[in-house]
Amino acid sequence: MSRNLGRSGLVLVLPFLALLFCGTASAQVDPTGLPIIGTWKINIAKSGPGVRNRAATWTAVYSIENGGIRQTMYDVYPAPYAGLPTAGVAPKDHTFFYKLDGKQDYKDPEGPNGEEQTISTWLVSRNMIYRQRQTKGMDDERVLYIVSDDGKTLMWYVWNATPNPKAPPNPNPGPSMVWDRVN
Repeated sequence: MSRNLGRSGLVLVLPFLALLFCGTASAQVDPTGLPIIGTWKINIAKSGPGVRNRAATWTAVYSIENGGIRQTMYDVYPAPYAGLPTAGVAPKDHTFFYKLDGKQDYKDPEGPNGEEQTISTWLVSRNMIYRQRQTKGMDDERVLYIVSDDGKTLMWYVWNATPNPKAPPNPNPGPSMVWDRVN
C-alpha cells in the first residue's frame, strides 16, 4: 500500500473513531473561533480532477449565524449582487445553514433543488468538521472539512456514502478540493 493511500485512509477513519468514542460529539458546539470561519478560494491546481471544470473564482464563505454556520458558495466572488443567493442551486451560487450538533435537520445543502436533501455535521476537532448528507432519507455523501494547522488551507475530502463495489479504486486518494484562505 502506498504511503499516500495509507495516509488518506487514516484521514477518513480517524473522524469516525472520534465520533464513536467522544460523548460530546452530538452536543451543540459553538463555532465561534473555529479556523474554518472565513472566506476560501478554490485552488484548482491542488484539487482533484473533479474540480478542473470550475472557475478559478469559485469561493466558499463560512460565517457564524444563530449559533451555527452559514456556508455560502459563489461562482464569482464578490458576488455581482447584494445579499445571499437564497434561491440558488448547486453548482451555481447557493447558501445553507447548519449547526455542529449531529442532527439530520438542516435542509438544502445544494440549494432548494427539490431533492429532499438534509445534512448533519459534527465537530471532530478544532480543525475538522464531518458532514453527512442524505437524499430522501438515505445517506449518499460524506465530507470531511479539514483546516491546516497554520489556518491557510482548507481541504474537502468528499466520498459516496454507498460506494459501488464494482467501481475501480479512486486514482486520486488525496483531497477532493483544496481551498486557500482569502480572509
